[in-house]
Amino acid sequence: MQTRVSMQGISKRFDAVHALTGVNLTLYPGEVHTIAGENGSGKSTLLKILAGVLQPDAGAIEIDGKAVEFTDIRMAMNHGVTMVSQELSLVPHLGVAENVFLGHNQTRNTFGIDWKDTEKRSVEILNRLNLHVNPKAEVSSLPQHQQQLVEIARALASETRVLLLDEPTSSLAPAEVEALFNVVRQLRDDGVSIVMISHRMSEMLAISDRFTVLRDSKFIDTSSKDGVDENWLIDRMVLNKPKEATKKIKSGEPQKIVMEVKGLTGFAGDFADISFNIHQGEIVGLAGLAGAGRTELVEAIVGAHARRSGDVYVNTKKIGHNTRSTMNSGIALVPDDRRMKSTIHDMSVRDNLLLAVHGRPAKNRSRKKEEKIVNEWVAKFNIKVKNLDAPISSLSGGNQQKVVIARCLVSKPKVLILDEATRGIDLGAKAEIYEILRNLAREGLAILVVSSEITEIFEISDRVLVMHAGELTADLDRSTIKESDVVSAATGVLV
Repeated sequence: MQTRVSMQGISKRFDAVHALTGVNLTLYPGEVHTIAGENGSGKSTLLKILAGVLQPDAGAIEIDGKAVEFTDIRMAMNHGVTMVSQELSLVPHLGVAENVFLGHNQTRNTFGIDWKDTEKRSVEILNRLNLHVNPKAEVSSLPQHQQQLVEIARALASETRVLLLDEPTSSLAPAEVEALFNVVRQLRDDGVSIVMISHRMSEMLAISDRFTVLRDSKFIDTSSKDGVDENWLIDRMVLNKPKEATKKIKSGEPQKIVMEVKGLTGFAGDFADISFNIHQGEIVGLAGLAGAGRTELVEAIVGAHARRSGDVYVNTKKIGHNTRSTMNSGIALVPDDRRMKSTIHDMSVRDNLLLAVHGRPAKNRSRKKEEKIVNEWVAKFNIKVKNLDAPISSLSGGNQQKVVIARCLVSKPKVLILDEATRGIDLGAKAEIYEILRNLAREGLAILVVSSEITEIFEISDRVLVMHAGELTADLDRSTIKESDVVSAATGVLV
């Protein structure tokens, strides 16, 4: 069979991080090809290079046997390559039809764009996805899952020969997933090459004709669907390290239950009927793949995300459903997005660390005490800063994160929740944060660590909770599990 796409020896670095190292990928016409791997294995980076979003540091790409170099998305689209990313690229205040045909294939007449025909054609494409909305409606008025379908419709509206789908079902309901898969199968039968990234094992096996597995930025294996099952994928996605399964846990021994979550359920189907507890001096890891509902869950615990039902208890006392009640009860959160949720970038290091203190009444504040607080935490966490009055943006990512963690601890919480606390920071800073957390656990703090990196979960946790598709699928003792157990639970396979 003639090759549609050939990617050979693709490498990409971001500073000192190897995102891809000599990766190969071959696509044929009329196939659905899934790229599988843990978070951080290089899957999305590979698709972004093929889509022209990123340029490789090394390697070669051929389309239909001809060498190409995509310097931008437009060049890739001109060669029939279209990508639907996890991050929506719609224009919120434009209509649905305008977004579907934005920048391409618009019908024109003597007066300019023929909007009547454009809207008619957009409805035809949206109907294929079982999405029935007003083509004139602003995209911003649609719920998230419908915006995802509009994004996919835009890809279908171009003359696509290679369709790249990066987690296309993460915000879709089961009926919407099946409608999308029906369209994918139609496109495959029409000769389109389709590449999909999914963290849902059942979806991978249901839709894919061929599989390629990446691990730690490297190509591991490829196979047709006839040779692939759950065990084949899990065995290649993770590198089990038997010694890690029994390594000594470094935090303190669990004592009394400090926080208990009972039957927590979100409004938008993000998570349902979640129950667990955390003991004093215990570090609990919360694992799961993209779209599992981890961030929504922890934000609901602290009152920053709406919940339909369920309760949270701290030291047996039920707390309210708002952030103020949560803070007063002794729960602190380090959010998943440092830039958007954790720091005020133009504000000084000093003032970022003291944000919680600044919320107190003026009569309870003392400049001398505040200065002592700042100096103590800077020294305790070895925060590398030359000038405390400099903007926090002048610090490295790791030092910024230390400031955020210190700010949470100023209020002396009983429970510390960290969502992707080491995302975007170097290995040295990660190691420092791990040691900080271990010391805090030894001092009796109850800690919940949310992470996409299984190696991080294994490095730091006493116990591991796993989420899949909004459900808690496993509660595992760290001393007796392997990485494959976590991957199985995270992809919907019973452990």
